[in-house]
Amino acid sequence: MQRRLLSIVLAGTLFSIGINAQEPLRDSLLHRDFSFISNADPWLLSRNAAALSRFKTQNVSMAELYVQYGKGGFVNYDASPRVLQAGAEVASFYRLTDKIVMSGSMKYDNFSGHDMSGSAFAQTSRLPFDIVEDSLTHAGTKHRDTYQLVGALSWDFYKGLSLGAKFDFTAANIAKYKDLRHKTKLMDMTVSAGVYVPLHAVSIGLNYAYRRNTQSLAFSTYATSAQDYVSYINYGPWIGTLEQFGNTGFTDNSREQPLLSEYHGIGIQAGWDILPSLSWFNDMDYSYRRGYYGRKSPYTIVYANHHSHLLNYHSRLSLKLSRQVHNLDFSFSSENLVNDMTAYRMNRNTQGASYYEYLNPVKSANKAWNEVHIGYTGYYGIVRELPLWTVQTGLNFSQRKQTGYLYPYLRRQDLRTTEPYVSLSRNVIMRKGVFSLQAGYAYKTGSGDAFEDETMAKPSDKQKGFPVMEAFMYREYKYLTAPQYALNMGVKYAFVLPSTRMKTYIALDFSHRHACDDNVFLVGKNHTVGRLTVGCTF
Repeated sequence: MQRRLLSIVLAGTLFSIGINAQEPLRDSLLHRDFSFISNADPWLLSRNAAALSRFKTQNVSMAELYVQYGKGGFVNYDASPRVLQAGAEVASFYRLTDKIVMSGSMKYDNFSGHDMSGSAFAQTSRLPFDIVEDSLTHAGTKHRDTYQLVGALSWDFYKGLSLGAKFDFTAANIAKYKDLRHKTKLMDMTVSAGVYVPLHAVSIGLNYAYRRNTQSLAFSTYATSAQDYVSYINYGPWIGTLEQFGNTGFTDNSREQPLLSEYHGIGIQAGWDILPSLSWFNDMDYSYRRGYYGRKSPYTIVYANHHSHLLNYHSRLSLKLSRQVHNLDFSFSSENLVNDMTAYRMNRNTQGASYYEYLNPVKSANKAWNEVHIGYTGYYGIVRELPLWTVQTGLNFSQRKQTGYLYPYLRRQDLRTTEPYVSLSRNVIMRKGVFSLQAGYAYKTGSGDAFEDETMAKPSDKQKGFPVMEAFMYREYKYLTAPQYALNMGVKYAFVLPSTRMKTYIALDFSHRHACDDNVFLVGKNHTVGRLTVGCTF
């Protein structure tokens, strides 16, 4: 009897939802989805801001506040097993006149991570080298404030021919509150300018981009004890040198030292409307990166120089039907980096002042990163600018290949990961709002050895190898390559706030990642994140 009653209740609920989903809304605001609108045309998200002139729909903006909490030991060596984050974001696409379109966003994120050690840098991916704590006992709280401002403008000056410019600026301040302490200042700025040329069924674009990334480090101690603090200068796959904290070297306590990278890049885009409902978009860009760590002057030291070549490509085949959109995406990115450690000696001039003379540099690392993405996104049952169903599936592949040199030793590492994924989203249109459900699953596997050691020449009797940091090496290795799965789910309810023209929403999302492998170097096998978001679209 109870089962029959439960079946009747469920059937009635589903039937009522189906009826509500077919009833017209009082306000068309509920039929707009910011994510769907911004992803509808790949030109809008390209680095070439001139293509913003293609924006034809009604102006749209969003604003949201969020709070997020993550807990669990399955994290990388530079991450925290317990994180609290909160922030805000606003974004907009806005047609100012018939000829001018603007877009922009502002973000703020407040991060507090407990039991953190690892890297002293703010951005730890694709570093020429890393500065890592050499002890697990000095983990402490890290706090980070991140600010981002993005602005873009497109001007249609003659029959669709458009010029555009884009500015992307990120600043962050990070501090560790336990010895060995560090303060890290991040400045990441990208400026680009481009042109967009529509030629009937074919459109082309060309842009230039300049990026400047600076991470400035300042190390200090609060305690007055005679304890020594040691940092591990990681050249590559955990081969490097140890440095005692003092008034010289990478962790010099007498000055703030920057890791600077400058990028010069050029991009080309091409779109082809094969049929009225079928289009093909391509975007390729090449960049050259060059930089150094230290202070450039005759009286200060530059400790390392690096350079790299970057290539990125994105392609989308899109089929747009009356109430369906099908996108097939392919993207590829590659970077090949070389880092050299400087060799120098200190001299004194006739006035007695010291200066530095640089000798031939010594190569410390070759690093290569390759990433491939293949994905399908399908939007079904589109009501104006709101899909009732969204299906996503695809495959992510990555390779990280590194060789670190410390004569006469070298260490290689070649890691590859594969991650298929699938997700499903459902928007149910009701009388006074939209109720949304989302769920996803991903499974990741990796291959490759943690390290392969070789020698370039026979070591002498006095050469006893190089220092290692096994705990962080194996923690990173397992985090990247251990068999693992990720689950995510979310619920959201959107409604029109009375007496406003705003689609207000409340969303609750959860994600969980689990390692299917045991390892003593992992703090745990699970990591769970919960996020509450309150926002609006207008």
